[in-house]
Amino acid sequence: MSPGMVQMYLDVIFFENLIINYVILILTKKFSKRPTNYIKLFLGASVGASYVVLFFLLPYKIIYSVTAKIVLSFLIIYMAFNPKTLKEFLRVLAVFYMISFLIGGAIFALLYMVKFDLNVIVMGFLMAILLLYTNWEYIVRKSRNDKLIYNIRIEVLENHAQIKALLDTGNRLYDPLTKLPVVVVEFRAIKDLLPKTLGNLSEDDIGDFDKVSEMFQEEKWINRLRLIPFMSVGQNKGMMVGFRPDKLVIEEEKKEIRDVIIGVYQSKLNKYGDYAALIAPEILS
Repeated sequence: MSPGMVQMYLDVIFFENLIINYVILILTKKFSKRPTNYIKLFLGASVGASYVVLFFLLPYKIIYSVTAKIVLSFLIIYMAFNPKTLKEFLRVLAVFYMISFLIGGAIFALLYMVKFDLNVIVMGFLMAILLLYTNWEYIVRKSRNDKLIYNIRIEVLENHAQIKALLDTGNRLYDPLTKLPVVVVEFRAIKDLLPKTLGNLSEDDIGDFDKVSEMFQEEKWINRLRLIPFMSVGQNKGMMVGFRPDKLVIEEEKKEIRDVIIGVYQSKLNKYGDYAALIAPEILS
C-alpha cells in the first residue's frame, strides 16, 4: 500500500470521527443545557478525532489504555464547554458519556445482527439520535422523580393499599376541620379500601358529594368523612372527598402516621403511572 493510500485512509477516519464527535457534542450541549459555541464544539470534536488517528501512527500501549481514554474525554469536555466548576464539569461529562454509550450501543447492536457495513454504522448512529430526542425528557424526569418517590401503605378498617407517592413540595393541603395534612391519592389506587358502595362509583361520580356522602353513611365510615377545599390539583378551585385512615406508613422511613387525611383524587396524577399519590414534606418531618 502506497503512502498516498494510507494518508487518504487516515483522512477518511479523521473526518468520520470528527463528524460523529461533533454530533455527540451538539447533543451533549442540548441535553446538558450547558452554553457554549460551535467553534469550541468543533475544537473538542477535533481532539477526539485526532486521538483516533494516533492509533495508527503511534505504537505505544498507553494510547490504547482506559486511562488515556478517560483523560481524552476530560480534555474534550474542557475544550468544548470550558466548565467553571467541578459540579458543572461532572454533569456535562455524565451527559457526554451517556450519549456516547447510547450511540455506541446502538451501532454495536446492529453490527451484532448483521455483518459489518458502513450503512449499518450510519443507521445505528441515526437510530441512537432518534432515541435520544424522543426519550430524553422521560429519562430526565424518571431519574428526577425516582429520588422523590416513596412507597406508602394506607391502612383502614383492617384493609390496606400499597401505593407509590411523590414528595410534592407544592402540596400544602390541610383539612380545615382538623388542620391535619392531606395526602392526595388517586381514586383507582384506593378504590378497594373504600365502602363497597363507593367502590362501585365511577371516577366522575367521586366528585358528586351528594352521592359520596350517601355512601359514607355506614357507622364505621361516617366519622371518617372529610370535605377538603383545594385550588391546585388540576382545577382552579373545588372540593375533594377525603377520609381519615387508621394509619399511613412510609416504608422507606419506617414511619407510621395517624394524624393525616387521605384526599381522593378522581383523575390520574401522573400520565406515566410513576406514582399515584402526593405527599407533603411535612408528612416526612
